[in-house]
Amino acid sequence: MVYSIESAQSIFSSTQVPSPIPATIALFEQLNVDDKLALLWFAYTEMGRSITPAAVGAARLQFAEGLLNQIKQMSQADQLQVMRDLANRADTPISRSYANFSVNTKLAFWYELGEFMKQGIVAPVPSGYEMSRGVQIVLDAIKQLDAGQQITVLRNTVVDMGFGDVVVSSSPQVDAEPLFPRTEPAPTKITVKGITEPTVLSYIEALNKDDFDAAIALFTPDGALQPPFQKPIVGYEAIKRYMRAEAQGLNILPQEGISEELQNGSKQVKVTGIVQTPWFGVNVGMNISWRFLLNSEGKIFFVAIDMLASPAELLNLRVR
Repeated sequence: MVYSIESAQSIFSSTQVPSPIPATIALFEQLNVDDKLALLWFAYTEMGRSITPAAVGAARLQFAEGLLNQIKQMSQADQLQVMRDLANRADTPISRSYANFSVNTKLAFWYELGEFMKQGIVAPVPSGYEMSRGVQIVLDAIKQLDAGQQITVLRNTVVDMGFGDVVVSSSPQVDAEPLFPRTEPAPTKITVKGITEPTVLSYIEALNKDDFDAAIALFTPDGALQPPFQKPIVGYEAIKRYMRAEAQGLNILPQEGISEELQNGSKQVKVTGIVQTPWFGVNVGMNISWRFLLNSEGKIFFVAIDMLASPAELLNLRVR
């Protein structure tokens, strides 16, 4: 039997539960630009009570420092217009520069901008602003999500800002950025209840060491990786650039899995567990599943990374 990426996407489909994340992002996208900015302000304020981002550090900010300094020197009216332009994806020099930032630099940019707003250096939400009904609906929806899902929603809202259809993981800046320094070593000897497949275990161990070359070596030349809520990324170089942009500094803590042998010796494997990001530390974990399709030589032809709907979906692992 010959597999395609399209057919591979359907493995373990009966165990998938629709995630509230795309719907929440869609609600955000329906807001007008000022309500989007207000929502981000209130969301970061609310979340700051329970979720504290890790310090971004000079290495994260050096690529955004020029734009941040420009914004600091502007009048508050111009500062507000810059933020509107970013949210509107307007064609301006700042929006073009922002669009070329890596994911990590975009997160660092908004983190620092939020700090400037708290200090009064950058224009905050205008005094007397009354939260619109739309902002309240989206904020309430975000509050219903678990911490990992909240991170994903807010991350996606800022990643998509700026002008242009830049693929972040293909930006040259990704290669120029240093890796996140690990304050503690990630687990590198992995055991997963129900899984003995060496390729799967080696894949997780390699990512926990930020050894993306070792992870890529486990794929077939035409293999694909499908990130949450995105299209599959195909080929060694494209997958490696994605990992360099998005997977650095992760702590992957798999819990259990199931494996099924298919025709011609190929296998489909599903693993569920927790992922901790360097931005939010060990106190916040995202519930994740990985769905692997391995060829008869044990190489990865396809792996999908799914954000689980809730911790309760971990119990759905064995439902097929």
